[in-house]
Amino acid sequence: MQSPNRIIERARNGEKALGLAMQYPAEQWVEIAARMGFDFVSFDGQHGVVTHQQIETMCRIADGYGITPTMRVPDQDESTLFLFLDRGIRMAIVPNLRTAEEAERMVKHCFYGPVGLRSATSQRVIFGSGADNSDLKHVYNFTNENTLIVPQLESKEAFDNLDEILEVDGIDYFAGGPQDIAQSMGFHGDPGHPEPQAAFAAACEKVRAAGKHMISDVSESIDVFDVVYGAGKELLAKHGRECGLNIV
Repeated sequence: MQSPNRIIERARNGEKALGLAMQYPAEQWVEIAARMGFDFVSFDGQHGVVTHQQIETMCRIADGYGITPTMRVPDQDESTLFLFLDRGIRMAIVPNLRTAEEAERMVKHCFYGPVGLRSATSQRVIFGSGADNSDLKHVYNFTNENTLIVPQLESKEAFDNLDEILEVDGIDYFAGGPQDIAQSMGFHGDPGHPEPQAAFAAACEKVRAAGKHMISDVSESIDVFDVVYGAGKELLAKHGRECGLNIV
């Protein structure tokens, strides 16, 4: 059984892929999301708490239910990228892209030939491509076609270098990072300030003008914490009690 990327499939059909995000992954949430009809689950390896062993388990469950596993990886290092991709991650959100050279390295490390030079390979990659390694070219081609790399543009440096970044083949989707953008422009703790907001909006326009996309153009997710927090506040308020958290 092959495990295609549902985000790519939805985008090709002009639809938005819908997902469930979690900083602290749990097997039951992957199953629940799949049974509900979501297209993907998302894990956070940068600010959340997760190991590569946990991610492999999550990817096995996701593949079994036909839902696409995605993840924000901790960093851009080659060993980090292929470690999590080899566990079965189909979309890697990569923090803090700043230059075209970094973008080129991401493509090199995340895709097999002829696109890149990703190290080959794991059982999870073989299983996800149909569990048949008699034709390795098919394994690598299928994996390339179903892998998304989504760098985060989250600094003034990235915006300054965006023209060159957008010339790099192999990266068609980007994400933002409002807190880090604001911090890089001298507005730490104020992501809603008009200046970083305008800079990010201009970067998004430039991305789309180049024929590429922000990942929010083709996907949308809810976060497990946000759902629990919102429902919990409502329940406490209903009974005249205050919430001990204040998360905006």
